[in-house]
Amino acid sequence: MAIITSEDLKNKINEYNVIPLEVSILKISNQIYLEIDEFEDFLKYAIGSGSQYVYYHYTYYNSEEYIIPIDWYSDYSTKFNKVGCQHNQHIETLDFKTPKSLTLFILQNGTLVGVILDNPWIESQEISRSEEAMELIENEFYSEVKEISETKKNQKQVDESNLREIIFKDPEFRFCKNQELRYWYIVELLEKENMMKYSYLVEPYGVAFTGKVKIFMDKTWELYKERQK
Repeated sequence: MAIITSEDLKNKINEYNVIPLEVSILKISNQIYLEIDEFEDFLKYAIGSGSQYVYYHYTYYNSEEYIIPIDWYSDYSTKFNKVGCQHNQHIETLDFKTPKSLTLFILQNGTLVGVILDNPWIESQEISRSEEAMELIENEFYSEVKEISETKKNQKQVDESNLREIIFKDPEFRFCKNQELRYWYIVELLEKENMMKYSYLVEPYGVAFTGKVKIFMDKTWELYKERQK
């Protein structure tokens, strides 16, 4: 059901000679919700209860949860990109100022007594969040996704091998005998301009004793020791 706008709600509450107060966060532990479908019926209840104030709280959908990031599909074909763009263009036409829900309540002996009016307009239009929408598109272009995934996997293996060869040929690496030394070695190495292309292999870096750098460098060190035998 459609939910009354904030301005109209305040005017309507004032008509009932009670004071409207908006709250940003609901942190009251004791809460009771009534089976009332119309907000004016709740206002009548509030008056009958002798309340001077009616509190209200709106919730909204977050558009960022529905927009597919461009880098999720930019590596795919023109047709794939077009579908991703069309999804985002449709999301951008939606009015995310439309409330998702409205909570009206009064306080009785420290207890929140109110109603929740829901307006699941996103769900009613069967609009998917970005992750779900991307999954649907990937299913539509399954063969392309599989092919590109294999290509990326193979390229990653090549890059890992190339990076390790560079490390093995560096005489300074033999001094990196603990995780912290190896951590800073690879971090400083990948800061060099011609080495930045390998950064994705160990991102996010984490710290010396946990994370992708540790995993990569532990294996690199073991392979290095085997070569020295």
